[in-house]
Amino acid sequence: HIVLCGHITYESVSNFMSDFLHKDREDVDVELVVINRKEPDLELEGLFKRHFTQVEFFQGTVMDANDLHRVNSHLLNIPSWDWKRGDDAVCLAELKLGFVAQSCLAPGFSTLMANLFTMRSYKTSPDTPQWQNDYMRGTGMEMYTEYLSQAFVGMTFPEAAEMCFMRLKLLLIATEARSEDGTESCIAINPGPNIKIEPNTQGFFIAQSADEVKR
Repeated sequence: HIVLCGHITYESVSNFMSDFLHKDREDVDVELVVINRKEPDLELEGLFKRHFTQVEFFQGTVMDANDLHRVNSHLLNIPSWDWKRGDDAVCLAELKLGFVAQSCLAPGFSTLMANLFTMRSYKTSPDTPQWQNDYMRGTGMEMYTEYLSQAFVGMTFPEAAEMCFMRLKLLLIATEARSEDGTESCIAINPGPNIKIEPNTQGFFIAQSADEVKR
């Protein structure tokens, strides 16, 4: 389960839930635990009741060890977290301003990244202009990772990307190769023909859903 805390409001929770519990996610069956000092208002309580099978609310604070024990919060359950390295602070304002700065260099960058990071569903309509259907279909795509099958071993990256696009309708944009012992990895974005696919190589895809990538 995931523990959600911090500034708990109807808007913040509903935005998070609409993305996190989206049907396109392969791990959508993960439960969400919300913890906050204050009791939820009627609007927020109604949101919890509509998703009662996946969401549970606890009144408390993450600053209290007893409350953390109540929600079974254990930091060591996070594989990528290492107390020796410390915490990573993420500043939302810095991210937003960074997107704006990159858009000055590459117009449309912030829109592209926002669409990739947000889960959306859209059905085309004959009454909608073709350009709008194409754009909305693009907003419904996200980034997924999946290990490449043995059929790709030995191919260059352009060959693998062409096969994924022509036969599977998937956009392969990068690969991650790991050492035999799994301790080191290297991510290559559109590396070119000098990189060949090795066994246990993970691909980064842009697709409509995780099910499409698993094909």
